[in-house]
Amino acid sequence: MSDNSAKIRLPSRFVRVGQEVPVDVYAKNGLLLLKKGHYVLTDAQRERLVEMAHGDAEEVAVRLERERLDRAAQREKDAEASAPKNPLVEAGFLAGRLEKLLLHGLSVPGLAGRVEELAEGLQALCERFQDGMIAAMFMLPVRSHSFHVATVLAILGRRLGFAPERLHSLVCAGMTMNIAIAPLLNQLSQQTSPLSEEQREALFAHPVLGSAILREAGVSDEHWHLLVQTHHETMSGDGYPQGLSGEEVHQDARLIGLVDQLCELLTLDDGPLPSQTMSALFRGELGEVDPQWLTLLIRELGIYPPGSFVRLASGEIAVVTYRGDKANQPRVAALRKENGPPYADALLRDTRQTAYRVVGSATLADAVVKTAYLAKLWTSRMG
Repeated sequence: MSDNSAKIRLPSRFVRVGQEVPVDVYAKNGLLLLKKGHYVLTDAQRERLVEMAHGDAEEVAVRLERERLDRAAQREKDAEASAPKNPLVEAGFLAGRLEKLLLHGLSVPGLAGRVEELAEGLQALCERFQDGMIAAMFMLPVRSHSFHVATVLAILGRRLGFAPERLHSLVCAGMTMNIAIAPLLNQLSQQTSPLSEEQREALFAHPVLGSAILREAGVSDEHWHLLVQTHHETMSGDGYPQGLSGEEVHQDARLIGLVDQLCELLTLDDGPLPSQTMSALFRGELGEVDPQWLTLLIRELGIYPPGSFVRLASGEIAVVTYRGDKANQPRVAALRKENGPPYADALLRDTRQTAYRVVGSATLADAVVKTAYLAKLWTSRMG
């Protein structure tokens, strides 16, 4: 028997068949009917309990408040899930986190796990927002080369049908291939003088040192290590640091090397336009490329990749938003007439129509807009 002075009627939802009762259940006179955590077994038992069930007022209030908080949290979660997603914003967060991990290396607690978590997040973004993630290479203020390489590898590996474990190793290797020289690469981006002998030695040794750092961090994935160690080896044998050649160089390492070279050209501030780089790749000017990879790169990136700029037959400058059914017919948004001010809002154009066909490439300077203004073009409710 319990003191019934602080007992209140239980909400009927507290008593459900096949579920534990969340509080002690009492009769109105204070008699304990069912202990918290016990199950309601039958409909008949539930009907009797609902008719007479009472509970400790304070315990019931705590339970009701918990339910209220859980409902509020679920509403917030649902709202977040249904809110528009912007892959450029998400990619920016991931790229920033990766840069910090690479710069601080072994001083980061749980480095291996954090890299793997970022790789999983990147793969998920590339699967949901492929065009937006390609656009991020050109639109993001964060110029993380390793992030760009890992992004393209995530897209290509998925299209090539790589097993999840192999794809995971590939993306992780793309992210960490330069972990041994991350600070040096930042320095070299600002350096105008020739490389010192010490810098040359560091560059030559970074594949092996990078693998050593990762092993010290707890990475036990041997394929990941292999790809970091050999991503600068070539079929012709003129790579480094081991000078491997032919079949000694794993196919995945060759793929990383190709994507590494391609991303460097695509994102150079004063380099060729993206369409020029893709055309050079197609013509074989970037070296011998596996025909399967060449076809795949053209199909997945396009001659005019999302995030690059083009001129239209209408006399407008436009930004490529999504790849089209044909590599030379991307989906675009017009930004301005060549000799006019920027439009208040970007205007969607169909490049399959003669009036809006792509007639050439353009630059960000030609567009006369800030990339932050363009990011909204890739906002989606997918996710």
